[in-house]
Amino acid sequence: MPDRAVAAPLIPLGNAAAFAVLAGGAVANTDNTTVTGDLGTSPNNAVSGFPPGQVIGTIHAGDATAAAARTDAVAAYNNAAGRGVTDNVPAQLGGTVKGPGVYTPSSGTTFQINGTLTLDAQTDPNAIFIFRAATLTTATVSNLNLVNGAQTDNVFFQITGTATLGVNSTFRGNVLANNAATVSSGAAVTGRVFALTNNVTLQGTTSGPNTRISLPDDLPSQTTLTVSPSGSSVEGQQVTLSATVSVEPSLIDPQGKVAFKDGTTLLGTDFIDANGHAQFQTSALSGGTHRLTAVFVDGQAFESEALVTLAPSTSPGVNHAVTDTLWTGSATPAVENHPSGAPVTLGVRFRASTSGLVQGVRFYKGSQNTGTHVGSLWTTGGTQLATVTFTGESASGWQQATFSSPAPIDADTTYIVSYFAPVGHFSYTQNYFTTDRNSPPLTAPASTSGAGNGIYTYGAANAFPSTTYQATNYWVEPVFLRSDTVWTDAATPTVENHPAADPATLGVKFRTAAAGVARGIRFYKGSQNTGTHIGSLWTTGGTQLATVTFTGESASGWQQAYFSSPVALSADTTYIASYFAPSGHFSYTSQGFFNAHSNHPLTALENGGVSGANGVFVYGATNTFPTSTYQGTNYWVDVLFDVG
Repeated sequence: MPDRAVAAPLIPLGNAAAFAVLAGGAVANTDNTTVTGDLGTSPNNAVSGFPPGQVIGTIHAGDATAAAARTDAVAAYNNAAGRGVTDNVPAQLGGTVKGPGVYTPSSGTTFQINGTLTLDAQTDPNAIFIFRAATLTTATVSNLNLVNGAQTDNVFFQITGTATLGVNSTFRGNVLANNAATVSSGAAVTGRVFALTNNVTLQGTTSGPNTRISLPDDLPSQTTLTVSPSGSSVEGQQVTLSATVSVEPSLIDPQGKVAFKDGTTLLGTDFIDANGHAQFQTSALSGGTHRLTAVFVDGQAFESEALVTLAPSTSPGVNHAVTDTLWTGSATPAVENHPSGAPVTLGVRFRASTSGLVQGVRFYKGSQNTGTHVGSLWTTGGTQLATVTFTGESASGWQQATFSSPAPIDADTTYIVSYFAPVGHFSYTQNYFTTDRNSPPLTAPASTSGAGNGIYTYGAANAFPSTTYQATNYWVEPVFLRSDTVWTDAATPTVENHPAADPATLGVKFRTAAAGVARGIRFYKGSQNTGTHIGSLWTTGGTQLATVTFTGESASGWQQAYFSSPVALSADTTYIASYFAPSGHFSYTSQGFFNAHSNHPLTALENGGVSGANGVFVYGATNTFPTSTYQGTNYWVDVLFDVG
């Protein structure tokens, strides 16, 4: 199944979905009108004006089908009415572009559309648009335009009073009017017009095209995605995303564009060619796990010389891991082949600023450095944590081998990675580690008298390297995959310091799409949020799975602390990550969980969604399970997670 982008949950219409026109009172038509879809009334059974009006569907006048449809339409109205407001905007919507959200008029109680209202889904076909007002009026020849994947089924005008669609206006969406609704002469409506407690009035035409109300009828499309290289790449390496769009039935020259996405982040777009192919290349994927998708939007094609609209489609997600290394693929040694042919193990000391997994070893190979090479990961005390034999090597250049099981490492802890060269002739650069070599999150520290870097040991078998010489770099490095987090380090709160100084425990409900382990807790700290912080991981029932006291904090920004032992997490199970702020002044973003936030494989859940309210807290002088919520507020708590 295609992945659904993280967004506000869809508003189900249930039995009402098949109805283009539905009224709690009567439906009255005059002159030439075409309704494509069912037409119904309930509890009233009065339907008039058909003919001359035409219904391409079934008329349900006061029957059980109409009653069930009205019940579900009322539920949809209440669903829309219960959504939190995203923005208060001027009453005149014409001439504006709106993104997904819930809108109310900033002054007065009426929304008007004069000219064109453009709704931009920002390449999310599941984006929801809700406009809430007492009345809706669209002007003559006004227009509602949907772009970048916006869909008619996801546009709702939730009107507490009456709605009037103007003469010769073009409207796309669903009118959910609690009172009466009128469709004026010559209007073209793609969507639905519901008047839940009153009448729907349809004013047909006497000449020219009929007044029209039609259910959405976009032709389905299908999108697939391939990623090269497959599975993983090194940070900075070029990655190619290739999409193919197909449409059934086969149409002449389908047109449209493909949005290539990393989770909810747009990477770039490309228009499909005559074969339905689109492509995007990037070298900017950051280290970590990525969920890549291709989304086909704004599709059109000709069918029997008629222009038809193609429904957007999202490819199945492709998991892609981007690993970190100390050096880029273009980095090369000063000397490719040492003259000595003696067997030797060569290594480098390194540390990571975040926890994660060492997936394997890379080394630079000169043309004379032949034989079977063995890579290893060690503690500084000489304990071997993982080993792998290199296979399928090229004659020279960078070589890489992957451990059978990735080896977890802790943040800010020094390790050694090495490779065994059975015939010597290793590559090297002298006086290299005279200073720290940084490639965040990895650092190869400078060579010192107490902990030399650029280490080796001679011998006929793979062994722990411990000798140093002139801070020499032997061009060996780890292949590191950093722990996953919900938010990147670049993410920041709206308010860094809450004015209250009351001690509180603050948390977030989250899930992972894949089983793995939680290694610790992160939180964003404002400059006034002082004292000793405590991080915790909980089940939704309040069982504490792990806890840790933060140490060595910076004055502000993201802080992280690691559990003494990792905690196994199950896929598709809700957990709570929290931290205790003894002096209050926590960071927050109001309504931060209006939508879910996903950074594959982690998702901070939507407020009011699958696990109830999100943004949890409790006031009190000690670290406590947080259960209270307020307006879906994000308190900027996070988890450090490794897949598998």
